[in-house]
Amino acid sequence: VDRGALGYALNRYFMKTYSLSVMGLEMDVNGTITEAEQDPYLSEVSSFFAQMAPERSFSFEEGVAAAVMIEELIANFERKILEEIYERREVQGTLSDEELDPIMRSFTLNWLLHADPVLTVKAEKHPSSVIEEWPSVLDLLDGIPRNSKYFSGTFSKKASEARKVTGGISNPMSVKYDFEDVHNLMRDFTRSFGNYTQIQCDTVRAKLTKMDKGNTGRVPLATFHNLALNGDWHFSESLTYLRHLGAVDESSSWHGPRVIIPNYIQSASNCLVASQDYRVCCQTQCESYMDVFEAAVGGPTAEPDVILTLAAKIIEENTEGEGRFPSALRQQLLKISRAHHGKVPLHGRLFAQWLHYAFPSECPFPHISGSADKHVLPSDYGQKAQASRKEIRQSALTRPPSMKAGTKQQNQSHSERMDWMTQWIHEEELISQMHLHAPWETKALPIIKNTVGAVFFLVALTGLVYGLGEVRKVDVFKTPLDSDKMHVI
Repeated sequence: VDRGALGYALNRYFMKTYSLSVMGLEMDVNGTITEAEQDPYLSEVSSFFAQMAPERSFSFEEGVAAAVMIEELIANFERKILEEIYERREVQGTLSDEELDPIMRSFTLNWLLHADPVLTVKAEKHPSSVIEEWPSVLDLLDGIPRNSKYFSGTFSKKASEARKVTGGISNPMSVKYDFEDVHNLMRDFTRSFGNYTQIQCDTVRAKLTKMDKGNTGRVPLATFHNLALNGDWHFSESLTYLRHLGAVDESSSWHGPRVIIPNYIQSASNCLVASQDYRVCCQTQCESYMDVFEAAVGGPTAEPDVILTLAAKIIEENTEGEGRFPSALRQQLLKISRAHHGKVPLHGRLFAQWLHYAFPSECPFPHISGSADKHVLPSDYGQKAQASRKEIRQSALTRPPSMKAGTKQQNQSHSERMDWMTQWIHEEELISQMHLHAPWETKALPIIKNTVGAVFFLVALTGLVYGLGEVRKVDVFKTPLDSDKMHVI
């Protein structure tokens, strides 16, 4: 596979398994790290991935090695945090269970708030004043040494033997943890933290979805900011910041600006942990839907009828509704297939866009490369990331024509309205540029063989690598395709 396909596979594996988004793997059209990711520092992961030539191909073994290398780079970042804590506290030798607790708590605070050293110092004294969910985090943290769900058995031989003597029950006088024990313990904690954050993500998603009466995957900005006005300040991002994240739809003057629920959920604004190299972010249910398509199709492309049948099955199994799609959505799928010689690439931008309109609350809208950046943190965006109270009040009171038209039109489902796909852009982006053909393929599309490699690499990676992270888009090459735009990424 080439770098684009390798990145795609790593992206899905890391996010799907650990809710981790690895920074520094997104390239611009020239195959170099973008300026936004170089400033203020070029991360270790960025440096590692930047050394890979855009035109180079990678074997399966090299792909696995890349995943392991990324994991080790991230583990080194966590090791540095722990080393700093040991140095500040002048820790030497091994630790008992009692001595371990404050080290674990200090590591957790420094890990969660690493992007803001000033806030970290404040949290060391009064953690609950900085981290609202701190009691819940403590419950998760305190359970790790005594709960096999979070303990991977990486303690030193001495500690393991001590546990056997005490029947597996911690004895403060007999169990000792050296530095590597503590590092492995905290490594287990950081890898499992995505399970905890997903609960928070689902709570935010449920609040917004409840207000999406028309099942469009969108809520008016006025409704969004009204939540903040009523005390839920989680929803206080400014319009300009939401626009930068690609989390707002402004394609309809009738509806006015609307927050795109899955895009907002997956954006950096909802990532709980942020470091130079990686973040813990929200997952979407769309990934499980992609699993269904890939398992059933067994290849990189599918005929429209097959896709419609599978999508209908997903709807029937996950909702109480019937698996029927509006005519406009069926026509768009046919249009995609015509641009690809009768088949629909499952890993292209157009199919991702189709999935968004088929499952608007679960699948994010795929913006054209370079038009949005979901990775920008509020702290990086600056003070304008959060709307002022005055701006929130004004936004909450600014009602677009659709909200003034009455509840009947507001509550119409997307299949009953004519303007529900105003954001649709018929521009393709594929994940690979390599022209690979099997001996039996005479006219294979450039994407086909390489996407097969990426998908099989993803499946194998799940079984062979204990890794983490997110790799997104790589290179963009513009080529004409049936009078529609197509980019190979």
